[in-house]
Amino acid sequence: MESGFTLIEVLVAVLVLSVGLLGLVGLQGVALKMNHGAYVRSQASNLAYDIADAMRANRANAASYAGTYAAVACVLDYTRLTSGPAATADIGEWRNRLACLLPNGSATIAIPTGTRTPTITVTWDETRYGGTSAEAFVYTTEL
Repeated sequence: MESGFTLIEVLVAVLVLSVGLLGLVGLQGVALKMNHGAYVRSQASNLAYDIADAMRANRANAASYAGTYAAVACVLDYTRLTSGPAATADIGEWRNRLACLLPNGSATIAIPTGTRTPTITVTWDETRYGGTSAEAFVYTTEL
């Protein structure tokens, strides 16, 4: 009779262990999803800060940075990027980084008339990782 109880105890222990391991796998999946969301949000904030710094470096032509920009195809060979006026080159390089760093990244730069306070909105698609259809990072600064 005692040998049957030992087998039942082992089966219960295996069941408890397997439920615990399944919970751990689920926790790992959620942690990976949240970690990726934080990574993409960091990239979006870095992109907004980068273009704001480029606008500060080219204050005389800051108004030429305003517009709505969709990401272009990601080009890893930076020597092929747009050349020309500083604002055009900055926007070309920045749109390339939008494509390389964000899923379906796009951005809007709005500068109210008569001010030096641009609002930079960087958006991306977060649906693959369980988020809403579009996430956004909004950055307003003084030039």
